[in-house]
Amino acid sequence: MEWRSSWFSGERRILLHTVLVLVISFVFLIAGRPVSGLVGNLTTTVFYYPFHKLKSTLSTVSHTAEENAILRANLVETSSRLQFYFETLEENRRLRSLLGFIPPSEFLIVPTEIIGVHGSGMPSTVLINMGERDSIRVNQTVVNRNGLAGRVAQVMPDYSVVYLLTEPRCRVAARVKRSREQGIIRYNMNLGMILDNLPRLEDVVVGDTIITSGLGGIFPEGLIIGEVKSVDLPEREFFYSISISPAVNFNGLDELYVLVKGE
Repeated sequence: MEWRSSWFSGERRILLHTVLVLVISFVFLIAGRPVSGLVGNLTTTVFYYPFHKLKSTLSTVSHTAEENAILRANLVETSSRLQFYFETLEENRRLRSLLGFIPPSEFLIVPTEIIGVHGSGMPSTVLINMGERDSIRVNQTVVNRNGLAGRVAQVMPDYSVVYLLTEPRCRVAARVKRSREQGIIRYNMNLGMILDNLPRLEDVVVGDTIITSGLGGIFPEGLIIGEVKSVDLPEREFFYSISISPAVNFNGLDELYVLVKGE
């Protein structure tokens, strides 16, 4: 009897399941699209949406992680540039004291290395290891610790050509420091460095210091060029013939500095 009761009980469950499936199928057949759509929406909400949301969240987290990595890299780069900037300022203070003059406040002093020299006998041009990437521009002033050396003539990305004062194309508006008389410094292959265009009535004597006048807009005012070595007044000439002993030893150049305008 117990066996029969158990069998009938199991058979009843199977029968109920079968009837339930038939009823649901019948309802679907009668209701058509509305119920199918409802079931579809229910399936999407219950099964698809959570996984889609999880995928979207993971994608957002991954994108955020990439942005954070980029921001960290930018922060490191900015910190490095700030450190380089402060080191440059400190180096400028030291170089100003070594050079013995204070250029205008808007200038920074950029140290360079000489990597090439050109000239027959007396050097006239040099190649330095700084270029456009280092804010070097044409016509910037070049000095060494003794005084004015020349100007930047050509600029490439990583190198620059400098015309020294011994290059005939590098002329400088100058003045006598003591009397403020003005003339032009130029280099002659036979006569050496001379102060030209100084009228015979002007005040200049041997030993006078010659500095830049600032006229022309290339060289800042007050840079030392050299001193007067001799003063001659040729007959029937209106201008002096003045020989200059340059402050810079162009045959023994070891380092040069470019004056770069910057904030």
